[in-house]
Amino acid sequence: MIKHSYKVGYTQNLLAKYVGMLMFSIPFTAEKSITINQPVNQVFNYIADFANWDCWSPWLIQEPDCPITRTAEPATVGHAQAWNGKQIGKGEIKISALQQDKSIDYDLTFYAPWKSQSKTQFKLTESTTETGEQACHVVWSMQGSLPIFMFFWKKLMSALVGSDYERGLKMLKEQLETGTVNSKVTVDGVKQNKAFYSYGYRVAGSTETVSADVGPVFQKLCSAGFPEPDLVITQVEKFDFVSKQSQLIVAMAYHTKPTFEFPADVVESFVPEHKALAVTHIGSYANLANGWATLMGYLQNRENKLKANKKIPEYEVYLNSPEQVSESELKTVIYAPVK
Repeated sequence: MIKHSYKVGYTQNLLAKYVGMLMFSIPFTAEKSITINQPVNQVFNYIADFANWDCWSPWLIQEPDCPITRTAEPATVGHAQAWNGKQIGKGEIKISALQQDKSIDYDLTFYAPWKSQSKTQFKLTESTTETGEQACHVVWSMQGSLPIFMFFWKKLMSALVGSDYERGLKMLKEQLETGTVNSKVTVDGVKQNKAFYSYGYRVAGSTETVSADVGPVFQKLCSAGFPEPDLVITQVEKFDFVSKQSQLIVAMAYHTKPTFEFPADVVESFVPEHKALAVTHIGSYANLANGWATLMGYLQNRENKLKANKKIPEYEVYLNSPEQVSESELKTVIYAPVK
């Protein structure tokens, strides 16, 4: 009896400690900003209507057919949007406060794949363009929290949410300034890919400037006089959201090893035959991050039952170029090797 009481008491203490841990949380924040060359009232009214979010949401672009419901009048407290997706999860966002042309506060609730609640805000201030025209500076921020036992995710969560906000603000700016967003993503499923040899140049630096850094390297690659390739690719050696450091190889790839004598400064690699999850992005290279976010979200969704093959690098394949088609028609396939 004493032994039994001891076990019950011990178990209750453990349970109490666990529940206590759940009650404590680790806060994290994320914040990104952008200047949009449109009047502040136009930007405010556009953001405050969830019907417009289909065009620029960094999450809805990953699952365009996700079921969505909207309630209450736009630009009013209580206006809400709920979603229930297979890939982007289930949740709701609701306006909790707003100040015309200045700020919009939202309550953000996720129900799946895990439960969480956060506060999010848009802050808007009047600005001007270099030519003196009206513009709007937009700051998008979040105050979230994680259970204390997930403290090691704090920096990663801030980086990931910040990356989503950055993608969203870019698309919001593009939509309001041009009337469209040059970005469409489709998940193609798992493909069996041939082996290839690649020859190219390494690009290392900040994840925030990598797109600009890659351009000159592509020009160097295209003017190097290499044999006509089977694929034009970029391989990912490193891409760290937290440290914001990246290392890529921009390369020509061949299914049969060429006899051409490549320059001494060329980086050579071999990728064996493999299976890979494929996502196609159509549109501007500036929006390629939408394809990567979709790819990684699909890969990490347990219901899809895929496991990354980390022995083989992820890579992009460019099926056309800006010299051949318009920006809206650029076609890139992104591959994540899987086991």
